[in-house]
Amino acid sequence: MRHWAGQRPDSTAFTFLDHDADPAGLPVRITWSHLDRRARGLAARLRRTCAPEDRVLILLPQGIDYAVAFVACLYADVLAVPLFPLTGAGHRDRLDGILRDCSPTAALVDEAHAAPGATSLDMIVVNRVEPSDAPPTPGHGPAYLQYTSGSTRTPAGVVVTDRNFQVNVRQALTAYGLRDEPATPVSWLPLFHDMGLVLGLGVALLTGVEATLMDPLAFLYRPARWLDALHGKRNAISAAPNFAYDLCVRRTTDDDRAHLDLTGVTALINGSEPVHAATIARFHDTFAPHGLRPDAQRPSYGLAEATVFVTAATGPPTTTPFDRKALAEGRAEVQDDPGRATTLVGCGQAVEQDVKVVADGVECPPGRIGEIWVHGENVAPGYWVAKPGVFGAPLPGDPRPWLRTGDLGVLHDGELYVVGRIKDLIVIDGRNHYPQDVEATAERADPALRRGHVAAFSVPGDAQEALVIVAERAPKVPRDVIDPARVRRAVRAAVSAHHDVRVRDVLLVEPGSVPRTSSGKLSRAACRDRYLAAELPVS
Repeated sequence: MRHWAGQRPDSTAFTFLDHDADPAGLPVRITWSHLDRRARGLAARLRRTCAPEDRVLILLPQGIDYAVAFVACLYADVLAVPLFPLTGAGHRDRLDGILRDCSPTAALVDEAHAAPGATSLDMIVVNRVEPSDAPPTPGHGPAYLQYTSGSTRTPAGVVVTDRNFQVNVRQALTAYGLRDEPATPVSWLPLFHDMGLVLGLGVALLTGVEATLMDPLAFLYRPARWLDALHGKRNAISAAPNFAYDLCVRRTTDDDRAHLDLTGVTALINGSEPVHAATIARFHDTFAPHGLRPDAQRPSYGLAEATVFVTAATGPPTTTPFDRKALAEGRAEVQDDPGRATTLVGCGQAVEQDVKVVADGVECPPGRIGEIWVHGENVAPGYWVAKPGVFGAPLPGDPRPWLRTGDLGVLHDGELYVVGRIKDLIVIDGRNHYPQDVEATAERADPALRRGHVAAFSVPGDAQEALVIVAERAPKVPRDVIDPARVRRAVRAAVSAHHDVRVRDVLLVEPGSVPRTSSGKLSRAACRDRYLAAELPVS
């Protein structure tokens, strides 16, 4: 940061496209020198009430102030905790858990958003602090706490070091072919999310390029805004989950797309679990006429415990149909019969780190499903509050410490395929069923169901676990035209035919009822809890 402030003082570091001020996106810019002076002033303010390695919450909306706050925490030798403004009961519950977990000393806020109400915190309004030339006092300990999304458990604070951060940015740029070229990051992902932080702030801070940021809601209201931000840029790199690529296809018009020049887009990262082959195909078919290259979409795999990036496709996406029955038995075997296959998308290979697939404490050969383990300089040293069994796992014959990801995967033809989460795995009659596979079958069973908003999980039965499916009504389908009994029959029949498993219950609920994490992932564990507590609003 200090290097770029000295070498490129008047160059733009970050541009935030403010779509509230102007629907077309008003560019709000900050130079490296101004960012440096604002961060120094805020760091001096933090040092008045914080000791080295105290935790400081960033409770700011997307924008320039977020970059100022993050750099200021590094300058003050305190641990940034990237979060979001306090809005809504769900966010409040998450914040309360984080307060208990890391005991912060201060919070960085803006004037427009409420404070969390914790009187012990020093509340600092970022835009009221004057820029300064006060010297920074960076330390050599952890850089920030990255809280996990909490898709299968309570969010945990991952301790990310400066070395983890730098290494992972460079690993990612190498994987996406931008190590020796100036990248152009464009991101609407929330900056409190691991990928949002590394892509939105990290690439610029480490390489001195200009990053363009947007508010996530600006994208959701009008997906064409993201594409407009990518238009005409050289070596553009961005990221989004499945649903965002689908939104771009469904909710952009011919007029929205007519002017687009996407020839300079090098990498569009998709780190969904799993990446959908149909999503990749639809997005390519829609935007290839506007210059999108076949190898621009980059299915990837990562997690907060490894800073974010682990593997990435280095060329056009690879899709492989695997035998559904063999997958349930822990093997990946190619199956040409579509009726018996589950198509998975390859997530490429690891770059400057090692990935193994492990079962029963032993490395699996290619074609066998097991837990994904990772070793590299990007792997964090641990959680703020230690949790056993994740970091530092031993592997026979290998003295290195390994990260157990909790994700199931398989190596096939040199690529990693992510199969699912261990904690989400449904086991009935001794057979494995992957929830995302069951959900895909269920949501296709009836047009009244909302795509991407179906959760499958198991609950205790009389003698064994039983399968339950919770599905949202599609918002455009009126409630009074739906026959719930017909929908339940259709879902049961489809799942029975494709997966040879009986569904105990199909619950049709209102749009927005299936819980999601702060990063937009389906939270099957929370859905299961609400189902068992009879707290889901039945449609």
